[in-house]
Amino acid sequence: MDVEKRCVKSIGCVSALGLGTSSLGSSETDMAILGNALAYGLWLIDTSEVYGRGQVEELIGRALKSFAKHERENAVVVTKFWPDEQSFDKVVKAAEASSRRLGTYIDIYMPHGPIETARLCEVVKAFEELIERGVIRHWGLSIARRELIESARQCAKKYDIAAVENIYNPYHRIDEYGLIPYAQKEGVLYIAASPLARGLIVENRRLAQLAARLGKTPAQIALRWAMDKGVVPIPRTNRPDRVIEYAGAYGWRLPEDAVKFLEE
Repeated sequence: MDVEKRCVKSIGCVSALGLGTSSLGSSETDMAILGNALAYGLWLIDTSEVYGRGQVEELIGRALKSFAKHERENAVVVTKFWPDEQSFDKVVKAAEASSRRLGTYIDIYMPHGPIETARLCEVVKAFEELIERGVIRHWGLSIARRELIESARQCAKKYDIAAVENIYNPYHRIDEYGLIPYAQKEGVLYIAASPLARGLIVENRRLAQLAARLGKTPAQIALRWAMDKGVVPIPRTNRPDRVIEYAGAYGWRLPEDAVKFLEE
């Protein structure tokens, strides 16, 4: 299986499909999920300090050491801080704590939700300090509109924004009409959260019929749809076999009738 890549100016090339980890804990099953993700090319691993109160970051750290210790550069770890206190010291300390739990540097660091405009420059200043110290490599924003991103970029003195993570799926397409084209034009990685619409897509009976005709699963069709839009979807799961199913979104293109079905 050839792992497709998504290449952007800000970061370089990452896997075109990733894995969300909000459903993970610290069990052997969860470790197997991460092991499959790294084995099958879902190399962008998205997490947060709030998942399992840091336990998921620790699990990811163990998985990287077990399954990717000689290939750390292939994995892209995205983690987030909870933006309850949007101060320089809070962001720096939160990143340091996440890095310790991961046992490695953070590839992309961002808030787990919107940042107040009044505190934006302070947060960006913290990001740049963390990059200088090698704690993180890049910074991003989540649940962010174009206006906030542009304001954040004006705050940056040395390191531009590298990624944005928003909800994007066939039922939630607002970013198609502004933010995704902007991100692609500016070389910013767009990470698509909730690409399966919290299970609504895989429960669609008509889509299941279409998927059966194409020899695919509804999840594979939805993920391929997002990948064909030039974004990196990060589906989540609590089953190791589902990761292998998701990897089946690699290596083909979505036919026009399936695109029309998803977008009608």
